[in-house]
Amino acid sequence: MAYGGKTKTMNLEIKDLTVRLYPKKNAGRHINVVDSVDLYVNGGEIAAVVGESGSGKSFLGLSIMRLNPPDVSEVVSGSVKIKCPGEKEELDIMRLNPKNLPSVRGRLVSIVFQDPNTSLNPVIKIGEQITEAIFAHKKIGKPEAKEIAISYLNRMNIDGKARFNAYPHELSGGMRQRVMIAMAMVLNPCFLIADEPTTALDVTTSLQVLSLIEKIKLESNLGIIFITHDLSIAKNISDKIYVFYAGQVMECGKTEEIMDNPLHPYTVSLINSVPSLPADYMPKQKLFTIPGYLTKDDFTEGKCRFYSRCFKRDNNCLKNIPLNEISRGMFARCIKV
Repeated sequence: MAYGGKTKTMNLEIKDLTVRLYPKKNAGRHINVVDSVDLYVNGGEIAAVVGESGSGKSFLGLSIMRLNPPDVSEVVSGSVKIKCPGEKEELDIMRLNPKNLPSVRGRLVSIVFQDPNTSLNPVIKIGEQITEAIFAHKKIGKPEAKEIAISYLNRMNIDGKARFNAYPHELSGGMRQRVMIAMAMVLNPCFLIADEPTTALDVTTSLQVLSLIEKIKLESNLGIIFITHDLSIAKNISDKIYVFYAGQVMECGKTEEIMDNPLHPYTVSLINSVPSLPADYMPKQKLFTIPGYLTKDDFTEGKCRFYSRCFKRDNNCLKNIPLNEISRGMFARCIKV
């Protein structure tokens, strides 16, 4: 069941998306790195996808754009439907002919990758990299394209005229990430995937990037999927949260409700793992940690995927558990709540 329901302002709806990954080409073994995922985002909303490293969050983002490697993965089922203003009909990205995908990427849906150092070409000036995206979708001259690129750099709090001919290495980490956002926004898409855009940044620069993303959301009425492992960021920036573990949504709902009253044991454990200084803090008190590690065995079907690390587990958890609505607007994949 997709959280949120369909409205006239719907931007993107994922239903029952399952993507299979083959560790070795043509090997019989596989894991569903994205498994029966439902996700819904309205225009002007930020949906945070949170979870540990390796849980499949970034692979979900790539799968939405159909950028997952085709030689070792395949989409087994599901849909990614997007409706943008000005488009004649709703599009299902999973049903598009591969030759039509370039017309959707960047124009309707864009993605900001987590590491600009590997996403930007180090030997091409940033202005040229931004205008390349414009030329791919619009038949305009170089002066007009340059003007558009400069205007978007300015929107990102970068002096467009001064930096248009700069190489990536001449910019700070925060500026490179803002260049990536400018590239993603230059065609004015209606939907944005931000894949851990603050991972490699210091605290001050991270706050600047987050503030910029919120500003863009308000100005452009964007629907945003914000992928992060940082619950404090999700709490401050998102309207709703999807808690992701081993390819599945463990819990989802409004941000304030999940942070104040988490239902799934994994969500409870994640929140308790965040370092804090409670009123009853004692010197040398140990931080709470989740026992064990996320491994490929957690992707095994036929049991709760958090089973091996859960403090509430018993034999009743050794079966597939659906994502159920526990209370209005709150969903959890657990029989203990």
